[in-house]
Amino acid sequence: MLVSCKRCEDLPEAGRDASEAATSSAARPIAITDAAVAAEVAPADAGAVPDASAAEFDPYGDAGLSSSCRVVYGPAEQPFRGPAALSVVGHELRLVANDAGRPRVYPVAIGPVPPKNARPVVPPRPSSFIGMRWPPCELAGRFAYCQGPGGPIVRTVLAGDEHGSRAAIGSSKTIAKSRSGTRIAAASLGPDHSVVAFLDVRRTTEGEMLQAFVALDEREPVRLSDDGAGATTLRFLPRGETPVAVYLDTRTAMVPIHARPLSLREDDLVLGTDAVVFVGGAPERGIDFAVAPVGGTRGFAFVPMPRETIEFGMATLPIEEPPKDDVPAVWSDYPNGIDPAPIAATPARDGKSAWIARVRPRASAPGVPRILELGRVDAAGVFTSYGEIASGNRVTDVALVEDGSGALWVLYGDPTVTWLERRVCP
Repeated sequence: MLVSCKRCEDLPEAGRDASEAATSSAARPIAITDAAVAAEVAPADAGAVPDASAAEFDPYGDAGLSSSCRVVYGPAEQPFRGPAALSVVGHELRLVANDAGRPRVYPVAIGPVPPKNARPVVPPRPSSFIGMRWPPCELAGRFAYCQGPGGPIVRTVLAGDEHGSRAAIGSSKTIAKSRSGTRIAAASLGPDHSVVAFLDVRRTTEGEMLQAFVALDEREPVRLSDDGAGATTLRFLPRGETPVAVYLDTRTAMVPIHARPLSLREDDLVLGTDAVVFVGGAPERGIDFAVAPVGGTRGFAFVPMPRETIEFGMATLPIEEPPKDDVPAVWSDYPNGIDPAPIAATPARDGKSAWIARVRPRASAPGVPRILELGRVDAAGVFTSYGEIASGNRVTDVALVEDGSGALWVLYGDPTVTWLERRVCP
């Protein structure tokens, strides 16, 4: 059933794309040269707009939530269903959602942090809702990259005042074709250029394989993943004018994690050496990860994955300059495994740590609630929890950003509802 849908004409094709991605990956043997396409596809119901009622998802779903990060805004239900990218521009938070390959911007004014005894600001519930596509758009400076129905990647200019007083959508151009329902990543490359990385299937001597590609501006894409390697999900670690592409090659019995720096030489894209920074064990189906810089030239990849046969946790992996092979992981254990295990990260203003929002089981017993946890990772990779901020049936999408006042904006939800909060942590 579609309820309160303004853009229903987009939904059948969007739903088919997500369904086809999930069905084709499930039907294909795990060994697409061992690359598990099933490791990173859109949720089966991505692109559909469910009932607008939030009865199936309550951010404060049961008693026992406890966080040292006080909420000052929200939880505010959003007028769209699905994921979005977050950015702070001046005194405005911008939520950029994927509207069938075009960015749709939802601005939220950022006010001063209220005093401790003030009640949270909770906007009224929207009267209608629009379904947005998965994966979310990716932001790179003044450009937004969004995957459209069927897999085209559309590059759109985001026009707007640098102080955040207005936001507008400029011209768009399709620059590449990706595997529908797979994640994309984008980054600025110097002041005038941007890159987008994506996944697509290629036939090799070992069979069909998902591989990673990268396109500079509007030029022809080139191969990003190393020879002999596949790719199943990817991110960009921002690092000034030399961002680092980090990608997972999820195989039947292991998960190699690669890092490859990108740079410019006389306006030409240069791919650095591909380093295998870590090799994890047998993967979960929905394995994904997040990245964040932690000051200087260092950054981390945060990968929820099995640690041992019966242990699961978040592996924090240092991404050095240049990236190094076989780095040691710093583990933060979960009480039990979870699949998928959504996670988001953003650099902290101190330049020495990163904020994490992650979904994990509350306890080790079967059937316990899944909670959304806020925490911080220091320069040594050690995670400190700030407690639970939400509990519900499930959270499939998480995004996180810190504003100029040091407060955190957290966007989270599933295909049935999306919530936004602003929190102040000690």
